[in-house]
Amino acid sequence: MTGQPYMAAHGLELKTLAGYAYKGVDLEASRGELVAVRGRNGSGKTALLLTLAGRMKSTGGTLAVGGFELPRQRAKVERKVGLGIFAGLNELQESLTAVYAVGAEFELFGRKPKREQVLAYMRAWEIDDIANVRIKDISAEKMAQLGIALAFVGEPEAVVIDDIEDQLTMSQSEGLMTMLHRAAREQSAAIVVGVVERGLADMADAKVFLAKEGE
Repeated sequence: MTGQPYMAAHGLELKTLAGYAYKGVDLEASRGELVAVRGRNGSGKTALLLTLAGRMKSTGGTLAVGGFELPRQRAKVERKVGLGIFAGLNELQESLTAVYAVGAEFELFGRKPKREQVLAYMRAWEIDDIANVRIKDISAEKMAQLGIALAFVGEPEAVVIDDIEDQLTMSQSEGLMTMLHRAAREQSAAIVVGVVERGLADMADAKVFLAKEGE
């Protein structure tokens, strides 16, 4: 894949009965790179991110991820792209502790680490301080960090992340962008993150703007 973007979308669109969720999207993301998808709420960011991860089907344009064509080879792409936490898709049970949630994620990939190993993994993502806290009691910032950590459990080649601004200050969101930037380099992953604020998009290596239909 040297010299080729890991993700490449050209003229990508998703048309629904209510209109276009997104339309005419051109996006490229290479491993080791952080790309921001910027747009207002309702502009189709979440749908686009899930399409890039192979979890939703586009209705037009072309998309290749890791050398696989979507939507035809979606199953292969799903195994290579990690997901942050997406509302209504993979939300965590509120009564679970963070350390249990991380351990359970490892088990999904056929691994059964000891508690000490799970804690070490959480420490690397700066969330070991919430290990024994129940999901419902975790702050918005730490939940965002937990979502990022969970996305990387399976050692993916690419990751998509959403909602790094929800209930957070600009400073906290900037901290998450810095964490994602570092993760892209250290994990050699192509990361695409959805944002609203221009300042956050400017922190990425590249950015794509989504306008609402009619804008």
